[in-house]
Amino acid sequence: MAGPRSYHMLYLDATWCRAQRPDIPPGASIASPQPLLRDSPLFASFQQVVALMCRGSLEQLPARLALLLHALPLCAAAPQAPHHASALLFQRLAMDLPASPSLDKLAHDSALRKETVIRAVKQDTGLTPASLINMARIEYAKTRLRAGDPIADVGYQAGFADQSHFHKTFVSYTAATPRQYAQSRSISDNK
Repeated sequence: MAGPRSYHMLYLDATWCRAQRPDIPPGASIASPQPLLRDSPLFASFQQVVALMCRGSLEQLPARLALLLHALPLCAAAPQAPHHASALLFQRLAMDLPASPSLDKLAHDSALRKETVIRAVKQDTGLTPASLINMARIEYAKTRLRAGDPIADVGYQAGFADQSHFHKTFVSYTAATPRQYAQSRSISDNK
């Protein structure tokens, strides 16, 4: 049996990034057209940053982060409005997360082919519609679990068909079971 999954995400202060990259015009948004690192040397550089943070070697961190930032494929552009198919999905998720629309319904309501909807949402968010819906459901579930709601109720409220589907999806997105997540919340909150 495989061990637990893990992943690392890097959130950087935009002001600091602009100071490191004077080539980015003032006021432009900073984004990476490639949210996942698939380039081996770039990933190795990212792993070095993670290792420094894990070891607490903070004095070396700014220089390492600056090197990584210069190597990342970035694009600086004025923010663009999302494609109308993405906007429709965002609207439906905000209105009724448990009854999120199917791909067929999104395609029909936006008068597009399913493949076009998938491409548009992925271009706007970096995720497929199904992944975006699951991520929204998991984020909602995490807030409810942090609030102390019962796990069975949380899965249903988040829009999962059954407890098994909720459990499997939660583990795949968080590398923890809902119970583990809820217990870690309660332990860290009782300082």
